Amino acid sequence: MKKSGGSGSGSGSQTRRCLTANFLETRLQFPVASSPANQPSPKSPIFITSSRRKRTADAAGGEASASVAAALMESPKSNALASITDLKHLASSRLRDLKLHVDRSHSKILKDFDSSQSRLHKRFKIQSQACQQVLDEADKEYKRMTQRITESREAMAASYAEFMADAQTTASRACKTSITELSRSFEKQIDALRSRYGISTN
Repeated sequence: MKKSGGSGSGSGSQTRRCLTANFLETRLQFPVASSPANQPSPKSPIFITSSRRKRTADAAGGEASASVAAALMESPKSNALASITDLKHLASSRLRDLKLHVDRSHSKILKDFDSSQSRLHKRFKIQSQACQQVLDEADKEYKRMTQRITESREAMAASYAEFMADAQTTASRACKTSITELSRSFEKQIDALRSRYGISTN
């Protein structure tokens, strides 16, 4: 009786094992719908939101990199940088170029300032020389006019002195000679009148 029971339990376990193997085989042989090569697999909303955020971050990063490139004097387009060392090297080269550009601009501005200052100095010197020349000519003309006035005044004084000398000489001559001659001629005429009319001198 025991042997028959043991054989029954063994056959039952074998039957269960066969059923399990058949179930697994049929489970593995189910047809799986293969997705096309170009058709993307469906994603959950979580993955869709994360991908959108990634694209937005990539766009913002692209704008920032474009602004940095424009700030670094329109650096030439290059591939993705290999490391931070390359980025530092590029930034240092751009800064060096910017510094050289600033130095050249500064030297050019200084050169233009020096040239304009020298031109202004030359113009001021020319104007000063012209003003000094005008002042010298005015001084010479003033001295010339003063000399002419002095000469005219001296000539007038000499002419007046000569005129007064001639007048005094003429007056003294008239007083000395003419009056005496006139008195004599008067006396002669009086004597002639007396002799004509017989008037005595007593």
